[in-house]
Amino acid sequence: MLFILLGLASSISGYYCLRHMSLLDMEQAAMLPFADDRPAARRVEEETGRPCLPEHLAQQSALKA
Repeated sequence: MLFILLGLASSISGYYCLRHMSLLDMEQAAMLPFADDRPAARRVEEETGRPCLPEHLAQQSALKA
């Protein structure tokens, strides 16, 4: 019973923390681990079609604002 309550509490707290993030914010956060490795970032951009290089992420953020 305790594990069910802990699971429910963590699910609710996770939802509460992430509820204000937009889909664009989540996609940018998912690409950040690749931003330091330029060859990997280029490869991810080519494979997914989503911006991954830091300058492309900054440009996308500027367009949003």
